[in-house]
Amino acid sequence: MDQGYKDIPFYENNYSVVPQLEDLPYDYFFNTDYNYLTIPEVQLLIILSDSQISYTFSGLRKTTSLHQHQLTKALKRLQDRDLLAKNENGTYELTDLGSIRTRDLLHDLINKRALNIENDQFISNWKKLRLVPPSDKETIVSFLEKRWFGDFRYLYRRDTEHHIELCWEDNNKDQVHLYAGNSGNVEVEYRTKHPKFSEMQIITEWVRNELLNQSDVQLKINEEIIEKIDEISYN
Repeated sequence: MDQGYKDIPFYENNYSVVPQLEDLPYDYFFNTDYNYLTIPEVQLLIILSDSQISYTFSGLRKTTSLHQHQLTKALKRLQDRDLLAKNENGTYELTDLGSIRTRDLLHDLINKRALNIENDQFISNWKKLRLVPPSDKETIVSFLEKRWFGDFRYLYRRDTEHHIELCWEDNNKDQVHLYAGNSGNVEVEYRTKHPKFSEMQIITEWVRNELLNQSDVQLKINEEIIEKIDEISYN
């Protein structure tokens, strides 16, 4: 339910009276440097601070665990402040102003130890899929992007110079990362604290079947398992 609060002008330095925290609605994130951001808004700014990642609405909802109404309100308020923009393909990204404000916000939160930047320990299993004949990475991604499978829900897309990364996450915060490379090959990473060999089999079977159902290619699978690596958690 909307709290019905009245927005205070954003980033104005001439505000002489600063309301007390107890006078604000429950979902306000209060900071004298940034005027007023709600906790959901701060979540979104931090999540979208990686400019290479493209999140859909459902991906943001999954990542933040926000109710649909809360997420919609937070997105709208950030867009109204020109901190956030919605792309034609339905994904969200920070504007130039949003990137500047978020960088300052992250710096402040880290200095005040309000943000956990410690690495979590994960186990990653890998499989490499070699497509014969090779397909370009955009074609591969087009078959898999924004799709859900099993308990895994689509989170985001990340474009880099060498590959396109797609990410899915289940309710246990286990993640699947798929990397489609420039050479047309695919690498699948299953990132979890509680590895299950059967789960990795299910994941790669889904990827293989989706590709085979869309094109006349033959897949050869070379498996490489990494027993333990340190990764930054997306929790």
